[in-house]
Amino acid sequence: MSEETVQDSVQDKTISQEGSLNDRESELLREIMQKKERLQKAESRAAELEKKFEEDKQAQLAKNEEWKTLYENSQTKLDAVMPELESYKSRDAAEKDKMLSDFPEEDREVFKEMNYSQLKVVHNKLISKPNNVPNVDSTPASAYQGYASLKEAAQDKASGKINGSTYEKIKEAFTSKFN
Repeated sequence: MSEETVQDSVQDKTISQEGSLNDRESELLREIMQKKERLQKAESRAAELEKKFEEDKQAQLAKNEEWKTLYENSQTKLDAVMPELESYKSRDAAEKDKMLSDFPEEDREVFKEMNYSQLKVVHNKLISKPNNVPNVDSTPASAYQGYASLKEAAQDKASGKINGSTYEKIKEAFTSKFN
């Protein structure tokens, strides 16, 4: 439904209901309708002014031929930056090729689609990771008398399977491992 139709129906209802509405309510309704009409006129005027401003702006630029100057300035800046960009691109490509060569042949095909920063992260995680070799106890097994823990040796001493001097040797071997 268009706004004019809505306004007409509201006005018709207003006229038909005026007998039942008191004067204050009808005055408020008229005031609302007037404000709505002024708002619609203001919105349409603003749209017209905005369109006219844009047209005037384009005409002024064309008249002054400033777009040519703007284009030439932008082109000069672009020409100055392009060699540096190409240098960065070639450096990244060389570095990417170097990192790809560290991977097995079948993985290269998968990783070659990655950009430089993604490949660098993957390379650092897979290829350049430090060896995480755990510390291995180099104490000979005979020093522990075949016991995996000091607790087992203490249980055997308590049950009488080993004597006190043997237990002390085992205890010394386990404690020296932590010092």
